[in-house]
Amino acid sequence: MTNYYARKHRESSDYYALNPAPIKIDIMQLLLICSLLCSTDVIAAVSIVDYSTQPKLYSCIFGEGIVNDVVSIILFFTILNLQTVEFTWTTPFLIVYQFLMLGIVSLSIGLAFGLLTSFIFKRASFLRVNAIDETFLLLAFGMISYYTADLTVIAGIKMSGIISLLTCGIVMSHYTYYNLSD
Repeated sequence: MTNYYARKHRESSDYYALNPAPIKIDIMQLLLICSLLCSTDVIAAVSIVDYSTQPKLYSCIFGEGIVNDVVSIILFFTILNLQTVEFTWTTPFLIVYQFLMLGIVSLSIGLAFGLLTSFIFKRASFLRVNAIDETFLLLAFGMISYYTADLTVIAGIKMSGIISLLTCGIVMSHYTYYNLSD
């Protein structure tokens, strides 16, 4: 791979005209750039579909976008953790291992805090008196889930707070919603 600028804007010296400046990009840096570019944005598809006319199609497209974003975030953090590793034949197995560990642990933290929130709101009826207090507690449990995952490091792999927060929010919307005051 050669430098585009060196090929198009040849300097007066013959060295650059005959030998364009090479670009040296490590394979791990290329993988990091690819992990950023692999996420597709579903905003265009979501904006075309109207929720009131086709709620199932809208939910499927929106859910696919969320799963795509989750995979992209996990893949980016996995490759980012491996930037100091030299690429060998074992590196793809290491990427898969770290990808699965980061995803499973981050999802588990969000799931645990979401279920804990639901359990607390179901059993502690004194928390269901004021809607402002309920909203504050829901936000607080979501933020605790985020910070717990973000500060968790297992085997040198930093977990994703965003994935944990998303999972916690999905679980809370499904289970905690029915335990809130009217």
